[in-house]
Order: sequence, then structure tokens, then C-alpha cells
Amino acid sequence: MNPQELFEHIKELIAKKDFAAAKTFLEDHKEELGDYFDKAKSMLEGNDMVNDALKKVKGLFGK
Repeated sequence: MNPQELFEHIKELIAKKDFAAAKTFLEDHKEELGDYFDKAKSMLEGNDMVNDALKKVKGLFGK
């Protein structure tokens, strides 16, 4: 796979909300991703912040 294909695969994993697999895939292919590594990493970090916020909101309402 070329770097763009690797990046697209990470985006697909994120779309499926399989963040653990996306993180593992990112770490396993960080050298091959080249310039796409930082983009993919920031996408995952952004999703982590959103998920943490959602968990806190759900906790406030006891759900």
C-alpha cells in the first residue's frame, strides 16, 4: 500500500469507530505513512477528545 492508501484505511477505521484498530494500524505503519502520519494522528486525537467529552456528558446524565 502506498501512503495515501494507508491513510484512507485509517480514515475507514475511524468512520467505523474502531479507534483501537486505527491507533494500532497507525503505529504499525508510521514510517510508511510519511507526511500522512501527522494528519492521521491528529484525526485520532480529535476523536479521542470528542469521545471523552461524550463520556463526561453521559456521566452527568447517568446514562
